[in-house]
Amino acid sequence: MAALVCAAVVAAAPAAQAGPELNATDPRESGCARDSVITATVPLTDPSGAPTRLVITVRRSPGCDTRWIDLINPYPSGYAQVQTSIAVAYTDIATGHTGNTTGLHRSRQVFAPGRTCIEVGAVVIGAGRVLAGGTEPTMFC
Repeated sequence: MAALVCAAVVAAAPAAQAGPELNATDPRESGCARDSVITATVPLTDPSGAPTRLVITVRRSPGCDTRWIDLINPYPSGYAQVQTSIAVAYTDIATGHTGNTTGLHRSRQVFAPGRTCIEVGAVVIGAGRVLAGGTEPTMFC
């Protein structure tokens, strides 16, 4: 009697081809997050300019030529609303994310090949007031 053995192989989504069709798509679903690297971090301050625990992390996929931002919300779910934004500088290409849960908040990605300039920003609001961020966007080229 022969035994039949089957094995399933689960592969990650293949990385998408680089191009403007990646604008406003999810970096993980497109496969672009697989080769991502951190290119910058932006600490957020409170309205008085004092440092907070909140930091924007700017990520880039070399294979997809895209960039997006991550922000970890340490506040309890439902208390603080996180709003992130990323834009290709000097264009109308922009995307963002809004959420109110604890943990990772990731923007959609923008196609930004080579040294294309991007602008990133975030604001965290709780109890009707700004807890962090909300200043002018930061530009990276």
